[in-house]
Order: sequence, then C-alpha cells, then structure tokens
Amino acid sequence: MPRIDSITPVQYDSLWPYNSTYDNLPLKYILAREELINLAVDNNTAVLEDAIGTAGTLANRLNQSLEPSGALITEAVDSCLHSIGAHTDGTFDGFDYVRMLATERSKLSLVADEATSLQIEFDTISGTVVFDNDLVKFEDSPTVTWNVATGNLVTANFAFPAGAAHQHYYDLIPVSANIVTPDYINYKSTSLSTPFVDGSLRVYLNGIRLSENDGVYVYDAVTGPSGTWYVTSFTSDAGAGTFALSRAINSADTITIDFDQLLV
Repeated sequence: MPRIDSITPVQYDSLWPYNSTYDNLPLKYILAREELINLAVDNNTAVLEDAIGTAGTLANRLNQSLEPSGALITEAVDSCLHSIGAHTDGTFDGFDYVRMLATERSKLSLVADEATSLQIEFDTISGTVVFDNDLVKFEDSPTVTWNVATGNLVTANFAFPAGAAHQHYYDLIPVSANIVTPDYINYKSTSLSTPFVDGSLRVYLNGIRLSENDGVYVYDAVTGPSGTWYVTSFTSDAGAGTFALSRAINSADTITIDFDQLLV
C-alpha cells in the first residue's frame, strides 16, 4: 500500500480567508484514519513477508502442499516424513495398525502359516531346558497349584509349604552327652536330643559365636579376656540333635545355643 501519509494533505492556509483551526478539523480526522489504516496494512504486510520464507511468495509455499481446492497434495505428504518410524499406532479405514521394528518383522518370517506349534525355553538351576513340539505338563507342587479358566487363562496359586513351618529356640543351655562324666566336648541340643534344622544351630561360648567352618578365638572364662584365647569350632548332627566342640572347654565356660525345629 502506498505511503498515504507522504502525500501532502490539503488544508486551509492560515492566510486564507478561512478559520483554519475549525475548518481543518474534518481533514485532520481523515488524516488520522489514514494513518491507522496505513499502520494496520504495514503490520499485515510484515506478517505476510515473514511467511514467505525462501519460496519467494507465500503462494509458492502453499502451492507445494495444497491443491487449489485446499486438499493436501499426496506427493507432498509422501515425501515428508513418510517413514514408518515417523508415524504412530492408530486406526485407518476401520483397521488397527501398529509400527514394527525390522527385527520384529524378520521374526514373522520364521512363523509358518496357520502355525500351531509353540517352543518354550526354561532357564533352570541345572541349565536351560527347551520344549520344541513337545507336551509341556504343569503339575502342582507343595507351594504352587495351577488353575485353568475360560479355556485359555492359566493362573497359579502360591501357598506357604507346610514343611517349612518351624519353631525358633534361643539361649538354651545344651546338655552334656554324658551327664555323669561330662567331657565338655560332646553335647545334646536338649536332654531329649531334639533334632534341629540343618544349618540352624548357633553355638555361643562365653558370648562369642562359634563357626562350623572356621576356628574362632575364644577366651578362657577362668583367666578372662586378658588371659589365654583358644581356637574353637564345632560340628553338628542335625538329625541326631547333637554337636561336638573341637576342644574340651572349662567347666566355668558359659555355652548357649540357638536352633530351629521343624513342626511337621
């Protein structure tokens, strides 16, 4: 739009036989409106010029993606981010579609048409077991039972095994294997030689816990911690409810035990 404000406005001159102040008021209002129109046109022109980009004109840019009817140009869509990775999962023409990685697609070629066989691989403590076209049978165990519902829904029920129920005993004083002439080496868990869970026996000598695998230094109760220390360990027989020290202790030494007993 031409710069209207650059055109010299026609106003009455003060030397003319007119009242220039009052007679020019209508013209001043017209000039003010022209300035507002010019500013609005300048703003719109700046917006359109910014939208041109490097295409020369805004029409050039629009013609690259829009048909004259306003519909999208198919070729323009095909050349713009038409890779499957640029799309999202969705529904088209009544069908659901999902994206797929090349590795996933290659796996599909390994599946035969109308395939009904299934290969299952289990990682176990003793190694990997593969079932290929074999019958896989799931049996109940003391802790797991299986249920099949609605034909194809498999659920598992977990339960605490009855064989794991046990009772804890703490700070018991063991009984010498020979009460009449104790050797201070061989002991019973109780006067009835109560069997205990294998590995649950804990032996304490003068407050120091002994080990079945390694010798532990224990002070003598007579001389005290500042006296002599002896390497001591023990071995146990869980089924018989007995254990034996690696050396004879002093009658003044304090020995206590903890152990677990099965309830079933």
